[in-house]
Amino acid sequence: MYLAPLAVALALAFVHFLGEKFSEHIERFHVELLSFGAGLIVGVFFLEILPQVTAGEIYLGHFVYVAFLVGFILIHVLEKIVYQHATGKSELAKYKTHFEAAGLAAYGLLLGIIIALFFETYGNLAYFLIAPFFVRAFALSVTSRHITEKIGSRLNRLLQSAGPIVGTFIGLLLIANTTLLFLVFSVAMGFILYIVVRDMIPMGKEGKPIYFVAGTLITIATFLIFSKV
Repeated sequence: MYLAPLAVALALAFVHFLGEKFSEHIERFHVELLSFGAGLIVGVFFLEILPQVTAGEIYLGHFVYVAFLVGFILIHVLEKIVYQHATGKSELAKYKTHFEAAGLAAYGLLLGIIIALFFETYGNLAYFLIAPFFVRAFALSVTSRHITEKIGSRLNRLLQSAGPIVGTFIGLLLIANTTLLFLVFSVAMGFILYIVVRDMIPMGKEGKPIYFVAGTLITIATFLIFSKV
């Protein structure tokens, strides 16, 4: 069972790499991909990830929800500290770029933990549940390329590509200790919820609502079909 999640993590890293290579060609579809991917991720979060947080109540009691909230608060406070530390517009733009780069790397790590837990919980069904993250990885590759161009760091590119692989290794190690796994998972999902609300869902005039709704409906349909299997 260890090979399957690692193979998926490698595939995600490869999709991210391909997306960066061909980002100039797919950038014209960037808004559509972001909206569609956001709809898929929101569906997976509410229908699959949140129930997993609730399942942690068996091991952590109501503290699992405290850990979930702590994760949400930590990322918000960290973002504010970074942005408010800037003294001018140029410095703010620099901090914002570095924070976004760190956020993408952290997202990859957390995604790896999700992959490990999904395969442990759902078995082969995890392939379908993780599929939306491939769409998201393809869409994020355009953003990642722009960030890499600004920072100009090979380390940054490596961290973003290898994040899911490292995260999956961490998740597989944590599976041996279920209590610790759900503690880390709950905090991580607090991070993910903030990212979903703050960054993944296109705000204001941005985005294509029909693609967002389509992504959500596909997730709901998949959930209803497999819940009867």
